[in-house]
Amino acid sequence: LAIPWPSFAAAPGFYMANRERFLADFKGVCGGAEKWLAARMAAPAAKAVAEDAMRRYDKLLPGLPDIGGRSNRNQPYITMAGWLTALCQAMREKGLQARDAGRLLYDLYAADWAAVPPQKAKEMGAALFTPQYFEALQTWAVTSQKRQHQADWVGTAIAGDHKTFDVGYDYTECGAVKYFKSQGVADVAPYFCLNDFLASRAQGPGLVRQPTLAQGDALCD
Repeated sequence: LAIPWPSFAAAPGFYMANRERFLADFKGVCGGAEKWLAARMAAPAAKAVAEDAMRRYDKLLPGLPDIGGRSNRNQPYITMAGWLTALCQAMREKGLQARDAGRLLYDLYAADWAAVPPQKAKEMGAALFTPQYFEALQTWAVTSQKRQHQADWVGTAIAGDHKTFDVGYDYTECGAVKYFKSQGVADVAPYFCLNDFLASRAQGPGLVRQPTLAQGDALCD
């Protein structure tokens, strides 16, 4: 079911106080999007889509959901969900599908990871298996169960047996899926989830996930 978006409206402080930074970041995304699109359509059309996405994101920004701002480990994913929503909506106007928008963001994200020095990426991955990380994950999971922010993720941390897996967590609610549904682009959600595997390949944790909320399952494991 679509979720009533007004109930997710963020206090304007976080997004609007940082509006210029958010817009500057997305301007860079749109630059990459224009190049990606120009390889698949006429250059003027690619430019028009990128400019339309920029306008749409500017309008979406004040209403991005409040999940606690920088204090929330998942805030970057809400930001990226806003990017993909604006791109998907703009690309629809040119007859492109959700899978095209998903592939665009995936390719841009892959290019970002390719630019990260391998040693740095591996260090980032190793940090996910420290006792400190799992403690932080548990703290986040317990807090998420309180549902202080309706638009947020809700999850459970699972200690691994170090045979079948080392660190686990299940999401029973996904902030990105909620947001996509609220904006009428639920069909783009499964493609958004694929970006996690890019990070996993670069960092080396070996992410395994089968059911997903984006595909209508009860959880993401």
